[in-house]
Amino acid sequence: MSKQAGCNIWLKLEGMQPTQSFKIRGVGNMCVSALVEHNAQRIVAVGDTNAALAVAYSARQLGVPATIFVPGSGTQVSVIRPKLELEGADVVEEGRTIREAYKAACDFVQGTEGAILIDTADEEAAIVGNATILNEIALQLKNQEPAVIITPVGSGGLLAGIITGLHQNHWYQVPIIAVETHNTNSFQQALLADSERDDRVEEATHSVSGKTRVVTTQAATSQGISATPPPSLLPPLEEEPENGDGELNQGPPGSRASNRSNSEGPSQLHSRVRVSSIDGRSAEPTIATCLSTGSICPKALELSRVHPVVPISVSDAMAAEACRRFLDEHQMLIEVGSAAALSIIGKGLIHQIVPDLDHNSHIVVIVTGGANINFDRIDSYRQRFPYPAPIIAKSGQEVFMRMLDSTQPASSSGVVSTGNPIGATPGQSRQSVTSAVSTPL
Repeated sequence: MSKQAGCNIWLKLEGMQPTQSFKIRGVGNMCVSALVEHNAQRIVAVGDTNAALAVAYSARQLGVPATIFVPGSGTQVSVIRPKLELEGADVVEEGRTIREAYKAACDFVQGTEGAILIDTADEEAAIVGNATILNEIALQLKNQEPAVIITPVGSGGLLAGIITGLHQNHWYQVPIIAVETHNTNSFQQALLADSERDDRVEEATHSVSGKTRVVTTQAATSQGISATPPPSLLPPLEEEPENGDGELNQGPPGSRASNRSNSEGPSQLHSRVRVSSIDGRSAEPTIATCLSTGSICPKALELSRVHPVVPISVSDAMAAEACRRFLDEHQMLIEVGSAAALSIIGKGLIHQIVPDLDHNSHIVVIVTGGANINFDRIDSYRQRFPYPAPIIAKSGQEVFMRMLDSTQPASSSGVVSTGNPIGATPGQSRQSVTSAVSTPL
């Protein structure tokens, strides 16, 4: 990867965690908090997801029983469900959708003394836990500032943790490329809604043009990011598939490590979804299920207003190709949503987004991992998608990069812009470093 990109690529391999994903950081911290601060006698979670697996593992390590509510008969069984049972969790099938399973979990918590429901979208404990990833990166890079960090983004809890960790290490201007797939671009749409509110306030108080929508103007211009509103904040194409049938695809909306009232049933769920992004799409689900979400962490949006964040979405085909390539080149299985971030490197897009990289630049890719993957799914991607996949990276409605011949180098003229490319130029050259823990590949 480093040879292809012409700079140092560092992979933060969260798939090496005990539960095969980064979720153990935030969820594990929440489970400790539930035990220490709330004297939890039983920990409850919803869905056969990476977060639920982290709950089951953490509960076993803490010596507390865990109950995981999942949709029942007629639903596709996740690869993760047997792993929940292996961790000793009680897996309870209730309802046909995640909302119905969530309602059953709320009722269970309400009627069970000492039961605590772990929900992870925007809990402070989860963000603090996720921030530890940056403390490790700083140690592994010997405190030398990276040129850019690339990460997948789902509900935004990881993104909030990354920005928090960057600020803890005084890396206030390290840009983040937040990668989604075209069918899971909830974060981009949340930024759009947030920026439109800003524009209305701006128009009411000032007649000032050029206000940036992704980051503050000060943070943007210091990194060379255009202060002009990028095309990434436009709404999705009408023909884009929806993430499922309108139900939440990765656990319940909202987040709190506390007892839930049974009055907070399905009719009340929407009041806790701060930013919804699944309205108005078609019914075909994405394969990047770990990025599907019904809400965006408010803290992620808040921090994205003061830190340079560039939202990018890629096609399912590009993410699937990156997933296959990672297996071929590194003999590691990761979920396709995690691989979406790797596609920015693998397809040579990094130089279109951050133009001034050189052989001294350090790029950190958060490889979030994920346990919901097996060889059968890899084979299904091989049959479903072209290989190599055409490059179609976009933000909302605008396709701003496309390369028909994916074998061309990133600097070739095969990139056609139909919108304004988003560029982030790190302000200084970095020295090459070595690390015993993470070595540029």
